[in-house]
Order: sequence, then C-alpha cells, then structure tokens
Amino acid sequence: MDGARLSPYPHYSWLASWLSIRPPKVFECHEDRHVTHRLLLTTAGDADVAWTTGGNEVRFHSTAGDIGFYPCDHAPHMLAVTATGDYRAYTIFIPERHLDAMRASDDAVPGRAVEAIPVFRDALLEAGLLRLAGGSGCRCISENIGDEIAAQRIVMRLSEVVGCGAPDWHRDTSVFAPHVMRQIVERVDAHLATHVALEHVSRGFGLSPSHFARKFRRSTGLSLNRFMNRRRIGLSLAVLERGGTPLAQLSLDLGFCSQSHFTRLFSGLTGLTPHQFSRGHRHQGE
Repeated sequence: MDGARLSPYPHYSWLASWLSIRPPKVFECHEDRHVTHRLLLTTAGDADVAWTTGGNEVRFHSTAGDIGFYPCDHAPHMLAVTATGDYRAYTIFIPERHLDAMRASDDAVPGRAVEAIPVFRDALLEAGLLRLAGGSGCRCISENIGDEIAAQRIVMRLSEVVGCGAPDWHRDTSVFAPHVMRQIVERVDAHLATHVALEHVSRGFGLSPSHFARKFRRSTGLSLNRFMNRRRIGLSLAVLERGGTPLAQLSLDLGFCSQSHFTRLFSGLTGLTPHQFSRGHRHQGE
C-alpha cells in the first residue's frame, strides 16, 4: 500500500496527469482498489462526471474552476467523464497517508474516513494546482522549490477543507533536508533502469540501510522501491503521451522485469492500462 506518515516533502511521491476530452468522447478510469487520494481541477470547458465507489454512484456537472476530491477508500472505483464541450482537467494522485496525520493534529478520531467532495471551489487549492500544472505536466511532480511550496500549501489547505486540523510540518524532525532529498532523487532518477539497491544508495549518504530506509519513508511517504516505481510510472506517462515507443521496449527501458509487471503497476496507480492511456492521447490529437 502506498503512503506513510506526514512528511514535509510529500510532492516527491505524487503523480500528475492532464486529461483532455472533445465531445462526444467519454473518459473512463477504473481502479480495482483505489489507494490514493485524487484531486482533479477542471481548467477549461465543462463535463458531466459520474463517480462510483463501493457500489454508490454520484453524478455532477463540472465547469472550469471546479475541483473534485476523491479520497482513498480501498474499494472498486470508477470515474467517467463525458465532455459537453472541449474539456481539459489536471489531476494529481496523493498517497493515502499524506493526510493521515492531519486527523490526529486536530484530535480527530484516528482512522476516521475522509469524505469525498465531488465539486467545490477554493482559490488557494486552485492556485496550488495551477502552479504544479505549469511546472510538472504529465509526470511525477518535480522537485524544484516552487513545486515543493505549492504541494505543501495544497496539503495544508486540503486538510482544512475536509475538516481536519492544519498539519504541524515541524513535528517530525527525522527527515532528510531538502537539499539532501534532491540529491537522493537525482541518484534514484539516474538508476531507474538498473534497480539501484538500498545498500548502494544508503552508503552514498553515510547511513546504514535500515536507518536510511526509515528516514526515506518519513521524507517521501514511500519505501525506496515504491518511490522508484512511482518515478518510473511518472516517466512512462510522458513517453506514452508522445507515443511511438512499444510497451515491451518501454518496460525494459524503465527497468521493469516484464511488460506485465509494468502494466500492473501502471494500472494500479493511474486506473488505466498503458494501452488505454496511450490510445486516449491519440484520440485527443484527432
């Protein structure tokens, strides 16, 4: 399961994607187990949206400026978007436990379910999402300082919107400093195709594997292996959007042991198979 306790640097393990639809096209996203929070900002046009989770369906209309929050619920999840005009939206996927500590910060009941908010407007969240959209596009959220600040503001504001207390970013001191975290990300990104070992990375920063693993999980919300897989999937989004690379070759280039392994991880994080994602972007260009 993705996610861990609250971190000052959650954006390193977020994924982002653009969604563009022209009528009468319909976009459908289906996840067998919805394990990440999803924020979706409509940036242009309007659409009819149907969201189904746990067997319950909610229908609503979304126009430019509307935000939808779809929390992790570990249930079969379907999001169907039908454009009524040229429609464009930006969506980010946030690991489950990046919101967990917010419940405790306001003495809320631990484990309390976070409610979905299919349509709402919030200027602070919109500004943060547009900042990430301008800097990241269709891949992992970048590690520049502007994205870091925007991501922190999104999490803090989202915690207020869903009724939790504002998180205390300074409570957990056992995390990597931003400049160290950027070095780790650079090292990881340089070895995405070679399965860099935890022992190798930890040695480069003067820590034992177990110490590095604990500190890394607190800093990113993920184990090193899950973090690397998210970076691989984030890179694959951009490659698939451009098109022209066979899936078998792409899975090898990104260090996956097989195309089926790549497809399984891609589907688990995005709700689409690589083929469905690639086909959707081909349709957008028609």
